Amino acid sequence: MKKKVFFILLILVTLKSSAQFNFTDYALHHLNIVDVKTKNIFRNYTIIIHEGYIKEIVPTNEYIQNDSIQSILLKNKYVVPGLIDAHVHFATNPSLERRDNAEMVLKQMLLSGITSVRDMAGDARALSGLSRNALVGDIEAPTIYYAALMAGTDFFSDPRTIATAQGGVSGQMSYMKAIDDDSNIPLEIAEAKGSGASGIKLYAKLSEDQIIAISKEAKQQSIPVWAHASLYPVKPSSIIPAGILSISHVNMLLDEFTNTNTDLIPLWEKHQNSENDNAFWDQQFDQLDFKPLYNLMIQNNVILDATISVLENYKDKPKNRWKYELGIRIVKNANKYGVRIAAGSDTDQKTFVQHEMDLMVNLCDFTPLEAIIAATENSASAIGASHSEGSIEVGKRANLLIVNENPTQDINNINDVFLVVNKGKLYNPIK
Repeated sequence: MKKKVFFILLILVTLKSSAQFNFTDYALHHLNIVDVKTKNIFRNYTIIIHEGYIKEIVPTNEYIQNDSIQSILLKNKYVVPGLIDAHVHFATNPSLERRDNAEMVLKQMLLSGITSVRDMAGDARALSGLSRNALVGDIEAPTIYYAALMAGTDFFSDPRTIATAQGGVSGQMSYMKAIDDDSNIPLEIAEAKGSGASGIKLYAKLSEDQIIAISKEAKQQSIPVWAHASLYPVKPSSIIPAGILSISHVNMLLDEFTNTNTDLIPLWEKHQNSENDNAFWDQQFDQLDFKPLYNLMIQNNVILDATISVLENYKDKPKNRWKYELGIRIVKNANKYGVRIAAGSDTDQKTFVQHEMDLMVNLCDFTPLEAIIAATENSASAIGASHSEGSIEVGKRANLLIVNENPTQDINNINDVFLVVNKGKLYNPIK
């Protein structure tokens, strides 16, 4: 038995390029488990994997050796659930975003510890192929969940929708539907499901009645609904209780106030940075009462996909800096209030979810553990996949990120990857 353990460790430690190992049954020993459910660390535990799922979790000193199960010793390593990026875009224009590049980036994501992603609207014809290939192991990639988009008819002159529908008509594709009061909502949702989409994303220029009708029918057909936090002219306070699972883009919560107060944005746009910059933005934030929105999210179990990384785009643009300043304050305040926040990068893969986690800690006062929960349990819930992933529990997929140092002490340790497990397959990342 000792020879078997030594041989496996030798392979994992000495290979200089990424490698995949696929054992049907194996045990990972001496791990320190970061439990996102209890918010504790369970030290010196063994995780037993069977056919891609977690079969058993026991203290290592209680594990009984079995010659039919491979053993891998991981003393002093820490394990968190595989990371989930809740907001990516891989196929807005597949003619430009080439398949070979998508596969390369997906592999980089996987080897960094990301085991699932949610694509928030793209060409489902391309995404379906990527998703299928990732699922069966034809490519090294995270699990790919993707959206079918629904919006008001006026939105489909947007160049992005035209690019996504190449070969067809924007607004008339099964995965990209223009909705009006005459739309056959049950049929539209059935066609969206037929495209292979994991959820329906609501975008722009929908009425409140249409949002409610889509959400109600989607529930009947067992497909989750995701939405932008604002669907102008519909405000966040009308979207959150409409049956939505998650809302995206924290800065859009400001539409609750700016839709009705025309003086706010001009004031924010004119403000010039000064030594009292923080005091000014604190004052502006304090005059806005977000507690009713926070309560609505908590009461309706709606996850906030904050996309803090997007806010960085506005930091050095004086006219739009208000989106950055107020956005990070909303995230910080919402987290302290108890709103569940997911981690989505939405940077067209210029950065990965680990950067979002870093911003949560260093800009928004999250603890490292809170950032880990955001990128695992909360992101899984935002997608509608918490039954199968997002935490380390018996019966869930064996999606694991094993790192060398304690990530709850320093969020940067999440990047010190030792081993990645994706649906039971082991990957030794490039160093």
